[in-house]
Amino acid sequence: MTLNGKSRVEQGFAGTWQLNRERSDIPPVTKSQVLVIETDGVFVKMRETLVNDKGETLTISFNGKFDGHDYPVTGTSFADTVSYLLRTPNTIEAIAKKDGVVVVKETAVLSDDGKTVRVTYVSFDGEGNSLTSHGLFERVEVR
Repeated sequence: MTLNGKSRVEQGFAGTWQLNRERSDIPPVTKSQVLVIETDGVFVKMRETLVNDKGETLTISFNGKFDGHDYPVTGTSFADTVSYLLRTPNTIEAIAKKDGVVVVKETAVLSDDGKTVRVTYVSFDGEGNSLTSHGLFERVEVR
């Protein structure tokens, strides 16, 4: 499906997104987060700018494809690769790894009106424990 010459994926996920802390239950270590996504439905480029609870700004970047392969991620010591799959035009799944071990699984679901993305994060520690949290991102700009 196309809209103004762009696929649903391009129209939907492409843009700038701001975390709404009040409507999210992610750990308080993240004070703010802005996500910029560029995609044509095959290739995807993401840049996250986070401010943590110490006031430090981190910029995390990724360039790859929606093909499930691991691609390098920069700007964080938490993960060194990430893979993305486009499950539906409204759903992206991601797996972040550190030294080949899964540290986070994410599922991002775009709202029908294209104004919000709800991300479910499942984080894993080194002892097999998991923590599930949710982030709600609101569209700031369409790309």
